[in-house]
Amino acid sequence: MRKRLMISRNDKRSFDPSQQELEDALDDPNSLIWLDVEGNPTEASALLTTTFKLSSLTMDTIAEEYERARFVEGDDYFYLVTHSLAFDTQTDEADTPKLDTVFGRNFVVTAHRSPLAWLDSLRAACRTGEGKENILGRGMPYLLHAILDAQVDSYFPVLDDIDDIIDELENTTVKDTSNAVQARLFRIKRSLALMRRVISPQVELANSLIIRTGNLIPTEAEPYFADVRDHLVRAFEILDSYRDLMSGLLDVYLTTVSNRLNEVMKQLTIIATIFLPITFVTGVFGQNFGHMPQVEHDAGFNFWLALGLMALITVGQIWYFRRRGWL
Repeated sequence: MRKRLMISRNDKRSFDPSQQELEDALDDPNSLIWLDVEGNPTEASALLTTTFKLSSLTMDTIAEEYERARFVEGDDYFYLVTHSLAFDTQTDEADTPKLDTVFGRNFVVTAHRSPLAWLDSLRAACRTGEGKENILGRGMPYLLHAILDAQVDSYFPVLDDIDDIIDELENTTVKDTSNAVQARLFRIKRSLALMRRVISPQVELANSLIIRTGNLIPTEAEPYFADVRDHLVRAFEILDSYRDLMSGLLDVYLTTVSNRLNEVMKQLTIIATIFLPITFVTGVFGQNFGHMPQVEHDAGFNFWLALGLMALITVGQIWYFRRRGWL
């Protein structure tokens, strides 16, 4: 478990302060505290319950590894559960790591079990003071927006990777009918369903942040959260379009398999049809009767006449099949 603590107070920033400095900053309404917990959050339960006054119910939810997106009002704080998106282009498997965010009048606490690259970048920008604005110096609402905005922005590179894979599959499904292609289609479709299921409830969370937080998020900061909601809606619509594309690709794949099967069956039927009259001729000449004209009066060339007749029948059939466009 790793704890990263930043405090902005009186236009000064401090990192990894002492417990006394943390408590003094919590009592100062003009300060801003950002605590980021990476790893098992139960190891930081003493700090979260004692210093930040989080309830046991909130701590139990934070400790849950899998939790649906939600927004809960606690005692002098709000608790938010959101999810990031990750996609492995090698295995076509999606992951939705959970991010727990607790925010109050002058503090923000983020907790996550796995490393989040976009959050590391945001934390580094706050630490070095880089970027267009001093996020820590503007107050809690703007830090909260920066976290949510960075999380939503991290969705789109993942969606771009999936878009490239879908473009590749559009060419593959009409050429390759192997089981590997079918398995990949189902894997990606399952991953898209997971992402869509995760993002869907988060769209309404952005509205809840504005409606249910009261004066904690001022009116001038509301357009920022509306922008986050717009980005979530856009990501949700993109996932919907990808899901429709995957359903279409699956139909194309099944159609391609059916066409290939029909082509093979047609070829086998033509071969069987060609051999059918030949089999009839050989069956007639191969009958075991005691007296047969073609045997008793054979001058030695009936065999060759029979072969010639079978060859003529075969050539005639092939010509007819080609004329009808069956070959």
